[in-house]
Amino acid sequence: MTNSANNFSRERKKIRKSTVGLTGNQKGVFFIELCFVLLMLSVIIFLTIDIVVKQSVKGKLDRLSYSLVSVLRERSQLFDGDETMTYDEATKSLALIQNSLRSTLATYEDSRLGLLIEQQRFDANKNEISQNINEHIFAMGSYPCSNTTPLSELIDLSPVTQFDNKLTLYQVTLCYETENLFGRLFGGELVFVRSTALSFGR
Repeated sequence: MTNSANNFSRERKKIRKSTVGLTGNQKGVFFIELCFVLLMLSVIIFLTIDIVVKQSVKGKLDRLSYSLVSVLRERSQLFDGDETMTYDEATKSLALIQNSLRSTLATYEDSRLGLLIEQQRFDANKNEISQNINEHIFAMGSYPCSNTTPLSELIDLSPVTQFDNKLTLYQVTLCYETENLFGRLFGGELVFVRSTALSFGR
């Protein structure tokens, strides 16, 4: 009877040790899984913040590009009907954008902003007039800004008036180099946000 009791006691100790060891292994696995989940959650949070920041900047650029092209196209009311754009107009346009972004974007820097203004005019026969730099095309700002589609390739968008003339086209493209929060995790560089607005003169 005593031997049976001793054997039973030893078996219980073995089972208890096995259970303790299993519990320790489970804790280790749980800790590793928790670290992995927290890492993935951190990546998702950084990615979400990065997207929100870029969308916020994109929204500001969209409003500014639309506002600027709406001003530039009003040649009759604001520019005494003069169809010819000037470098002074482009300079004032850049200053207007800079002042607006300074007041609405906390991290704004002039060196990150680029502005491209394009004008496409037409002659009496509705043929496009060749664009000249600093006459029909103005690249302003410190950041080199380009559009996805040049205005010269969008001439079919110009409507024809009742006098059988094609209206002048205007295109404004704004570029701003934003912080790349998500890219910092992987050694990425700054990326830019771009907004383009197109309209026709009147």
